[in-house]
Amino acid sequence: MQYEYLKALSSNNLLFKYADDTNLLVPEITDVDIKDEFNNVLKWAANNCMTVNFSKTKEIVFHRPSARYSLLSVVTGIEQVVSAKLLGVTFSHNLKFDEHVKNIRTICNQRSYLLKCLKGQGLPSREHHTVFVP
Repeated sequence: MQYEYLKALSSNNLLFKYADDTNLLVPEITDVDIKDEFNNVLKWAANNCMTVNFSKTKEIVFHRPSARYSLLSVVTGIEQVVSAKLLGVTFSHNLKFDEHVKNIRTICNQRSYLLKCLKGQGLPSREHHTVFVP
């Protein structure tokens, strides 16, 4: 059996692949719509003995912050979300970074609190970095 690599049907559409994650970016104006591109991904997965986890598959529609309308999902069975985290960055449908900054601040606060607790328990300062090194 010969395996082919996954690629978009249209040069206007982009596929970003990282490990076992795939992200499909389809602009508003394109020659191949999102439904056909998604069906292409499903077909490729089936041909290569892989499955798509629909519970982890999400759709996000990006638009200007001032947009007064939203588009309905055109891909059946896929949840449409207003934000998505990709490689550690939270993207919002309105192209603002408020939610990403909030997430980073939360992580910083949690780590600062943990360091404070470790210091209170007597952990030497030179050992604090080992808590966060994988």
